[in-house]
Amino acid sequence: MGFKWSLVRIQSSRPFYNIVKNRIFLTNDDGIYAAGLNAVEALLKERNIPFFTTAPLHENSGAGHSITLEKPLRAKKIEENRFAVTGTPTDSVFLGIHSLIGSKPLFAISGINRGGNLANDITYSGTVAAAIETFYNGITSFAVSLYIKNYSMFSENAYRKAAEALFDRVIPEIENKIGRDDLYSTPHLFNINIPDSIADTPDPGIVWTSLGKRHYGGEVIKRLDPRGHEYYWIGGNQNLFSDIPGSDCNAVNEGMISVTPLMIKMTDETSLQKIRKGK
Repeated sequence: MGFKWSLVRIQSSRPFYNIVKNRIFLTNDDGIYAAGLNAVEALLKERNIPFFTTAPLHENSGAGHSITLEKPLRAKKIEENRFAVTGTPTDSVFLGIHSLIGSKPLFAISGINRGGNLANDITYSGTVAAAIETFYNGITSFAVSLYIKNYSMFSENAYRKAAEALFDRVIPEIENKIGRDDLYSTPHLFNINIPDSIADTPDPGIVWTSLGKRHYGGEVIKRLDPRGHEYYWIGGNQNLFSDIPGSDCNAVNEGMISVTPLMIKMTDETSLQKIRKGK
């Protein structure tokens, strides 16, 4: 699908998405009925901001950027402008952008994910992969995750607070720093992590960060099923990370909202240039 983009210049202090009524594209990896996605949809409905959702029918956490090629996909219409896809987050975006939505959205949000996507998490994350897929299609994209420090104390009210912070503070902050015209006319990609303390702290600081380094512990739990066959769980402490000032891990651990601009460029230019010069 070839979208034609017309840049609209408007002088206003209001967030740009509140002025130009292009739809916002929504997706996730937790599934169409996930509380984080539904909190974003509910907020947009209340504010009469148009959106279009295509998300996996079932949870696909950790799916990365996988795409389904060996079996057919189905898109189930849940209600007007909301579709559930029997595939991965990338499948959902691919069908949504190329077959279902029909016009280019203003921007895309993937999330709000249950749990942080920090540092090296982004290579596993279906949430980030869905945002990368919309970004590949020329759309400014925000991967948004709720960092949960203690799941036993977690309240789903945090999703609503995170959605409000995203639209009232984080996106306006990005618009201000990048510039509205540039932000929406040229595709950008951001990884946003909001701490679950947002439920009790209405105005946490917003910091611009680099990716940190997570430590997963490498724990593998081996068990036996009722038939005596071995099976495994990949586990470990999910809150361990290197102490790197200015990183996304440090920011959310300190109760701050982390915004990390991302690039998808995997060529090792330093090695490439060294090799070329050596010939």
